[in-house]
Amino acid sequence: MLDAYDRKLLALLQDDARQTHDALAEAVNLSPTAVTRRLKRLRSEGLIRREVALVDPALFGRTLRLVVNVMMQRAQAPLVDAFKAAMEAAPEVMECYNVTGRPDFVLIVLVRDMGDYERFARAHLMNNPHVREFESLVVINTCKYRTAVPADPD
Repeated sequence: MLDAYDRKLLALLQDDARQTHDALAEAVNLSPTAVTRRLKRLRSEGLIRREVALVDPALFGRTLRLVVNVMMQRAQAPLVDAFKAAMEAAPEVMECYNVTGRPDFVLIVLVRDMGDYERFARAHLMNNPHVREFESLVVINTCKYRTAVPADPD
């Protein structure tokens, strides 16, 4: 169970994971030792999954983002699992959601240009006999993008 200190620590780390334990301790009014102990527990329990650097995709020339709705022929477990595995392996797929509603999957795809996207779509969607149809939505601009999970109390 998360207490107020854990929630505050998680909120601070989501904003900047490079903060020292001393700085975190001062911000939450705990000792650095207590902060270290709490963070170790949060990591070991899997509440902190990873600590990463968020990089501007433009640095790698990946400036075209698409939302792709994918409808499968059938919702059979082996077909769904195979599609999930293929999307996990595709470096262009930043996010993959198996959803309810009309599409079976919603993908967030990040590529350099339309030629890159066409290659991705041919390889993973058009040539997949289990994909009935797909719809590509080009992102014009990003109005909101957050990675931090709200750490508000229940």
